[in-house]
Amino acid sequence: MAFNPVTQILILLSLMPSTYDVFLSFRGEDTRRNFTDHLYKALSREGIPTFRDDDGIRRGENIESEINKAIQETKLSIIVFSKKYASSRWCLDELAMIMERRTVGHIVFPVFYDVDPSEVGTQTGRYGEEFAKHEIHFKDRVEGWRKALKEVAYMEGMVLEDGYESKFIESIVKEIADKLNFSLPHAPPSSLPLSAALRPPSYFLGLLREWRRSFFQTSSLFLFFLSPL
Repeated sequence: MAFNPVTQILILLSLMPSTYDVFLSFRGEDTRRNFTDHLYKALSREGIPTFRDDDGIRRGENIESEINKAIQETKLSIIVFSKKYASSRWCLDELAMIMERRTVGHIVFPVFYDVDPSEVGTQTGRYGEEFAKHEIHFKDRVEGWRKALKEVAYMEGMVLEDGYESKFIESIVKEIADKLNFSLPHAPPSSLPLSAALRPPSYFLGLLREWRRSFFQTSSLFLFFLSPL
């Protein structure tokens, strides 16, 4: 049975590895509409497929299982620690999953946004206040959360100090690309020409993966293209 060219492409796409290379963990209330959004777009521009919970999970799916699946399938996690990160038990559960996955080679890259790593590691300051509440409501999980925070706080990562966020994000993207062995241009993204010839291969791979993810969400269109010639 012969298939049309589009179907052949779809079959190849279905055999591709994980849709995402990076899992982005963050407290939406703090950074969804500013820092994390800018970081996500910068990673996407450079062809680094990145999962974030507001567009990586389709309506109606089990959020917890999908997040766990995304962590299991990605190669690297960026954890954006902000002032209110520890207020969310969802964020802390994500962190625990990520740190468990690290034992089998998953790369963990902490980013400290407007919070000191020592406050994260020792659960003092705002983090201490939140954990005092967690001790009451989630007593059975607190020990695991504390262990994960202590471990991640002293790992190699990046801390936003008094510099510009745009430069900070550029530095993060470069670090992530290096860890994933992506080949990025030396010029900053904002100065890159639009010529496709100057884009790295990883850029097009990222677009292809994103297109596949969006396409397969439309099941009727997918079945149409699977019809034989």
